[in-house]
Amino acid sequence: MLLLAGCLTAGGASGAGLGDLAGEWRGRWTGPAGHALAAMSIEASGAYRARMFLDGGDRDSRGVIVGLPSGRLRYQGSDGNGEVRVESAGGVTTLRFTPDGGGGGGAFRRMP
Repeated sequence: MLLLAGCLTAGGASGAGLGDLAGEWRGRWTGPAGHALAAMSIEASGAYRARMFLDGGDRDSRGVIVGLPSGRLRYQGSDGNGEVRVESAGGVTTLRFTPDGGGGGGAFRRMP
């Protein structure tokens, strides 16, 4: 699981910056370890910590979300690399993580 300063346009969310993603997020993650509920904490720098809640024991991961000059967001972490999309609908913001090569990923919603 997974930004540089400045304004970004990603996944239809105009003006989202690194600080805008900071906070606590909850959702689901699918990867080599399985499919499970997950929690993610993102810092204003884009650094993140995530935890999957698996039947066999929790699994932690770390990484960073970076903003590219094109406005796209990418994650680089202990669970691999991929694209991050910010989606907003009905007042709900969702982060979608899509790993390079497909096969898994995650979706997280901001916690109040």
